[in-house]
Amino acid sequence: MNREEIIEKLTPIVRSNLQNESLELRDDLSAENVSTWTSLAFMQMLTDIENEFGIKFKMMELIRLRSLGDIIQSLEAHLANA
Repeated sequence: MNREEIIEKLTPIVRSNLQNESLELRDDLSAENVSTWTSLAFMQMLTDIENEFGIKFKMMELIRLRSLGDIIQSLEAHLANA
């Protein structure tokens, strides 16, 4: 799965969890620049991503996930190894 396909699948998940249906996905999206990116929304978003992509993030990965770009990179690594 390439980056564009990942973003296409991520878009409805991110928009729903961050409660913004017009949000444009960018690598720099994070709690620092999206007011609805709370810790609870973030954890729910990660759970939804795991379910959608059929993966499980490891604890050390979760610690490093700070932005949407980090999430996309992690997904690319998981899907390359699938």
